[in-house]
Amino acid sequence: MSENRIIAELQELNLSYLMLVQKLIAEDRDTAMFRLKIDEGLADLIEGLSAKELTLLARQPHSLLKPSLGPVEQLQAVLGNKRDTGMQQTHLAMLMASV
Repeated sequence: MSENRIIAELQELNLSYLMLVQKLIAEDRDTAMFRLKIDEGLADLIEGLSAKELTLLARQPHSLLKPSLGPVEQLQAVLGNKRDTGMQQTHLAMLMASV
């Protein structure tokens, strides 16, 4: 895949992500801030961005998404547990909430 195509897909992902974040903030601000791990200032900023500003921000050739999966050892332990007792989803939720 060419570098130009990768950048274009990254920009498309950025725009989709920003639009989703804006929607989540508008629907349930407190839950969005918790799930997205953003503070009130950033929530205010994103919520108030116009379509033009969202597009401008999304057009950066860098990912706006930052994986927050926690320490790799903990993630491996949860995902690699062969004795899954139906608690894997709960353990993953706890890990994500603690990061």
